[in-house]
Amino acid sequence: MTQSNPSYLIVGAGVFGVSTAYHLIKKYPDASVTLVDKDAFDADERVAASWDWNKVVRADYDDFTYCQLALEAQDVFKTDPLWKPHFHQTGVYWICRSDYAQNVIDHHRKLGRKDDIIALPVSEARKLYKGLFEDADYSGAKEVLVNRASGWAAAGDCLRAVTREALRLGVKYVTAETASLEFDQRGNCTGIRTTTGETLTASHTILSTGAYTPKLLELSAAKSGLHNLRAGDRILAAGITTGMAELDEEEYKKYADMPVGFQGYTGHGKPFIGSIPPTKDRELKWWGAKIFSNTSEILPGRHVSAPPPAKDYSQWKVSRQLKEDIAEQRNLWYGSKSADWKMTKHRICWDAFTTSSDFIISPHSAAKGLYVATCGSFHGFKFFPVLGKYVIQMLEDSLSPELKTRWAWDRERPDHLQNPEYPNSELSDLVDPVARPNHPARQGQAQQQQQQQQQQQKQQTHQQTRQQQAAYEDVTDASEKSYSATPPARSSSHMHSSSSHNNSSVVFDPDEMAAGVELYFKYCHRQPIWCFERDEVGAYDSLPEELASSILALTSRFSERRDHMQLYSSNAKTLVMLRIANGTVDITTIESLCLLSYASFIDGNVHLGQFHLGLSLQLCRSAMLDMESVYAVEDPTTDRKKRLFWSLQVLEQSYGRQDGLLSFPNDVRRPTLPASGNHTEQDFSKAPPLPRDELGTSTPSEPGIWNTSVCLGWVWSQVRKYVSDCARNILKEPWRHDSTYAKVLSDFMETENRIPMCHRYDSVKFYERTMDELKVNRDYWAPWLKEQFTYHAIPTVLNHPFLYIVGAQHNPNLGIPNTFWRRSSEQALLHATWIVRMIDMVVDKQVPLVDPFFGHVAAIAATVHLYYCCAAAARLKNKSNTDFAKCRRFLKSFIPCSAACGALDRNLDRMTHIATGTDNMDVEDWMPSKMYLSVPLMWEILQFNSTTDLQEIPTAGLLDASLTPAVPPVDTSDGSTLEIIVATSPEISINIADGGQEAPSYKRPPVSSGQGGDNATTNNNTNHTNNNNNNRNNNTNTNTSANTTTATTNTATTSSSSSAPSRTAVFDPPTVEQIDSLTFNTTPWLYADPSQLVGIGDMSYPQSEPGNAWWEGENFNNILFNQF
Repeated sequence: MTQSNPSYLIVGAGVFGVSTAYHLIKKYPDASVTLVDKDAFDADERVAASWDWNKVVRADYDDFTYCQLALEAQDVFKTDPLWKPHFHQTGVYWICRSDYAQNVIDHHRKLGRKDDIIALPVSEARKLYKGLFEDADYSGAKEVLVNRASGWAAAGDCLRAVTREALRLGVKYVTAETASLEFDQRGNCTGIRTTTGETLTASHTILSTGAYTPKLLELSAAKSGLHNLRAGDRILAAGITTGMAELDEEEYKKYADMPVGFQGYTGHGKPFIGSIPPTKDRELKWWGAKIFSNTSEILPGRHVSAPPPAKDYSQWKVSRQLKEDIAEQRNLWYGSKSADWKMTKHRICWDAFTTSSDFIISPHSAAKGLYVATCGSFHGFKFFPVLGKYVIQMLEDSLSPELKTRWAWDRERPDHLQNPEYPNSELSDLVDPVARPNHPARQGQAQQQQQQQQQQQKQQTHQQTRQQQAAYEDVTDASEKSYSATPPARSSSHMHSSSSHNNSSVVFDPDEMAAGVELYFKYCHRQPIWCFERDEVGAYDSLPEELASSILALTSRFSERRDHMQLYSSNAKTLVMLRIANGTVDITTIESLCLLSYASFIDGNVHLGQFHLGLSLQLCRSAMLDMESVYAVEDPTTDRKKRLFWSLQVLEQSYGRQDGLLSFPNDVRRPTLPASGNHTEQDFSKAPPLPRDELGTSTPSEPGIWNTSVCLGWVWSQVRKYVSDCARNILKEPWRHDSTYAKVLSDFMETENRIPMCHRYDSVKFYERTMDELKVNRDYWAPWLKEQFTYHAIPTVLNHPFLYIVGAQHNPNLGIPNTFWRRSSEQALLHATWIVRMIDMVVDKQVPLVDPFFGHVAAIAATVHLYYCCAAAARLKNKSNTDFAKCRRFLKSFIPCSAACGALDRNLDRMTHIATGTDNMDVEDWMPSKMYLSVPLMWEILQFNSTTDLQEIPTAGLLDASLTPAVPPVDTSDGSTLEIIVATSPEISINIADGGQEAPSYKRPPVSSGQGGDNATTNNNTNHTNNNNNNRNNNTNTNTSANTTTATTNTATTSSSSSAPSRTAVFDPPTVEQIDSLTFNTTPWLYADPSQLVGIGDMSYPQSEPGNAWWEGENFNNILFNQF
């Protein structure tokens, strides 16, 4: 593009962008000028600061430069026919608490202005305008500045009019949302790419994108690799709240001719506030004192402030705190006169800030052809008529030296603390969802019901809380310094209420409801369920009562109102059933069941949770939400339906029933991630599409973190099915290609392969994050942690030694110490160790987690580490002891809010008692020659079949006693345990020439049978000979004396007169020096001198440093698994 025929692409049709387009097309009629904005210029509603009901037009600046520029613009407003109809010269009334008034007057005099401007004493000023401001706040005021030349403009009307004129003159207007900037191979900016994939090009790309600017530059930097594109600390997106009150006819007459009012607190380090005269619709406007940013992680490790992602920036979603801010500022102006005013509107305006409140009108230093014209800092509108003039001067490099310096992209900027108008809060700290008002007609009855329920529960709750606290203290001593950050403690696991409350509605206290919604988004949103977004439940008075009750039933356990949990749950269930009976089920009805199901799983009421879940799934089938074709037609709730459907699948994956004829095959509900490369795969029954999830992604095609965790969750459900089959002795040799083990492992690797790099461990660097970062971006990090725990839990369970020791009792082939045994045990120990590493990071960073899934994974890892607690290798033994203790503490941290984890913890404690053979739970100095593993308790932990109390009915709250299945108590007798014995091994010959791929040869010792509980153990003592000289021949014969594992199952007697012979399986591992027996048959190179193992060709893990196993010292940090 030649300079004689330049093209201009202006992104953003606010005052900066429109003014630039208008001045460009006037100066260069033949130029190609295009305006791009996400909203049509004549839309009824638009976003950001430029579009508004009205804006101040003043030149009352104590900064000389901006005073001069504002006077220039004000003259245009007063005289130009395009602008004049929208300007109202009402004057300003500025209560000053510093020398502000005198500075403004001095500037006007220096500029030769003879405007009607004066500074008056407070006592005299209060009498002006018929005493309209006599009740205003004058505390600390020195004087009042009155300038009758200033006023206000109808902002929205003015912006439309100027845009329309620019279009008439030849400017093109494109309605499209900008996704990123485009660059050529030399790094020059060539235009933009829209969210629909369309590319718009020009020789000059001018960003007038206001509050969206930092996010746009961040995304463009990530996509292009031009990291200097980022705004950094130059620009901060910020919001402020405005409010309008509707005056009656009499009030309107009083205030119709009022001036613009300002409360100047600059000298007090506070932002100024103001009020604008009423419009023709009798609406009086003012703005608040809270100016806030909205910082979030838009890419892994990249935090910027940006407006909310909703299309309208959620500008009408104004929290109670911000509305209170508006009310406070109203009182500072109008006092008691405004007490009865009707508030009609609240809106959040967004703009771009600099620390000095200066504009940025400058070329971008990182890319030729890219320019920035933005940062109104909430005072840009008054310069609307002249902004474009100065943008052209910037493009032509003819700006005055002063303006060029002040508005430069790269300049030294003052500390934001020097600017009282700079944002002073975070939006996340000001959000509090609005609650439904009370229903007076039902209030008395409901309060009586609540009082009755509280009276019934008071004594029981107090007693159970004391017992739980005492039990918790019994197993936690002062030396245990690792705790998980969790919500307040649960007072009781089951709460009973009177039967009468099912017949009437529950009263919702507004504060309690607001707190309940806040707790939901803190502890449950996307962790794991994702039913609705914040803006979909912001106005609580529009929520169906069953959904409100379900939210409180789920979240009351996290608050001091937990005694109402059962009341809300019963109310929700009643209302849901009424919906079903009346044929009025909608999406919120199924969402209510989803929340109730999750609440039941947290409480350990598995059967009730599965009932709610099954009913939800049946309603989904009735609504055909399980059909891909339903989502082909977009409607306002399409994404919400997707989120609901897959949230139910998430619960099914972790808590669904795995056995029984009526259980659903998991393949039917398999989610899929986009395939990489040209890989094609079988279509798994065309599952419904996953919801749109862009958190943490770098490109629109990448799946979000919640979606990837759902896909890994499906693999976890396959692992749960595998464990269920193993418990029923359905186990094909796992090394066979057609085994369930092989299929699940293949699914696991395929799913891992499709998870984008942006979510992987080394990319997001969770360990480097601050607690504040994690708190602000919890919507991302909660599902990321779920994904990581799932990723490591899958191979831990799939390779758990217990599965194959028990399986060997029924399938002798599993007793062969082949390559599978070496690698499976290594995998179990490796990933169980990674789980502990994740636990350490979660505890260190105080991330509050409440999903029982995390407790379940910790319990599983604990069983692996318990298995290795009696290892002969001192370092492995000490590591296992430490890791086991960490898993136990982490699991116990879930007890305050999850009865399910309480039951899981009791089973783990009982199994530990049996394993140690003592009541002492401290295994720090445990060096046994054998241990006992309880088979039933191990199955309970692996399958998470625990209920809140083993003496209670597991279907409590659902079935009549006539239908309740009998639940046999867990057998913890000696006849149901595995005995793990440390014994010596036979002579073994290991050939490492094949890289460890060939199963080692061995001599099977004779197996003797005993009666009843007798154990058969074979000892074969040999002399230690280590032939290092044979390494050159790649064939090392190692004769050692080492330990091995003898697993003995003591079978219970079948009659009182005789006992069945016990079956003893002796596993003889390959050996080197006497180091460890429990897994030597699986991981010989973990313990051997690395010089003996040079030929090992396993590329899955890096070799250990000399003398250290992978789990020792710094080697652990080098494991290739950290790539995930």
